[in-house]
Amino acid sequence: MTTPLLQVKNLKTWYPIRRGVLSRTVGHVHAVDGVSLEVHPGETLGIVGESGCGKTTLVRTIMGLEHPTAGEVHLGGTRLWPQRHRDTLPLRRRMQMVFQDPYSSLNPRMTILDILTEGLLDHGLIRPRERQSNAVRLLAEVGMEPSVLHRYPHEFSGGQRQRISIARAMALRPELVICDEAVSALDVSVRAQVLNLLLDLRASHNLAYLFIAHDLGVIRHIAHRVAVMYLGVVVETGPAADLLKAPVHPYTRALISAIPAPYREARNRIALSGDVPSAARPPVGCRFHTRCPFAQDRCAASHPPLSPVGPQEGLHSVACFRAQELTGKPTVNSPNN
Repeated sequence: MTTPLLQVKNLKTWYPIRRGVLSRTVGHVHAVDGVSLEVHPGETLGIVGESGCGKTTLVRTIMGLEHPTAGEVHLGGTRLWPQRHRDTLPLRRRMQMVFQDPYSSLNPRMTILDILTEGLLDHGLIRPRERQSNAVRLLAEVGMEPSVLHRYPHEFSGGQRQRISIARAMALRPELVICDEAVSALDVSVRAQVLNLLLDLRASHNLAYLFIAHDLGVIRHIAHRVAVMYLGVVVETGPAADLLKAPVHPYTRALISAIPAPYREARNRIALSGDVPSAARPPVGCRFHTRCPFAQDRCAASHPPLSPVGPQEGLHSVACFRAQELTGKPTVNSPNN
């Protein structure tokens, strides 16, 4: 196994809850609460989970857009945060991000030429007279014509804007690209084109992706491994094909059972009881035990660690006390239905 490109160790991002005239801190929102993961060169790690589970906060913290409460982020063996801005500048070239909304992630006052070459000029990688040739090269990589260079973002469709966002991310030749729901705002046909573009770029540049998506069909298409998040923690991680075909954690089973039938094998739909607990008051013990059909008394007393399951230990890990018991068993309906 290669040395990890990205290592996240016990990362926590808590937001203070302030009340009263003096704005005293009375609690915290545990948006990310002890996440550890790795991404290897040329690998795509998909992160899935329902809205509010902490996926976007996690990647924004990795990028340095949010301040971590605790934990470490290492890129190529070098710790990222906290450091002085000038010390992290060379590292920022190695890690770029494609945001969810192509309408708001591009500066409407800048031409495409300016958008694509701003980072190159800031890092001193090109001279001003080289701007146009480099922008043309970047546009060609994402399948766009040089004639668009002097146009503005509002003149393009959503799919074209996302291609421009990808070209901007590729300008500094990063090793890791973080995609936060990069295709969720696009039409289905355009989504397929952008996904294929990302796959082509991964193959030609040996890129690694940290890819967030709600659509598990997208994750199956692009990811090598998957990490499933629930209420700020990772509850299951493993190879994409294995995890999506034979999920072990009860939450992952419920999540996959909700995929529309054309994208999954026939199985019973699992409807979870209760609501998702508040991240300001997460349950003691296993975060999922308040909705889990297999919960036992110990699940409410202590939090299960991520432990290897299956014949290939180390590849598939689950945070569940009953993981070995549930491994290989068919998905069943919740008894509360």
